[in-house]
Amino acid sequence: MLWEALGPELYEAVLAVHRAEAELFPMFTDAEVIEAVHWQY
Repeated sequence: MLWEALGPELYEAVLAVHRAEAELFPMFTDAEVIEAVHWQY
């Protein structure tokens, strides 16, 4: 559904950002990373 709303290029960009965030914060749970960056964008 998100892919359909954003289109392939923007979807891939969003996915790349979230993957980079996950790599930067490996010691935190997914929920903790989401909470930390939720209002960043």
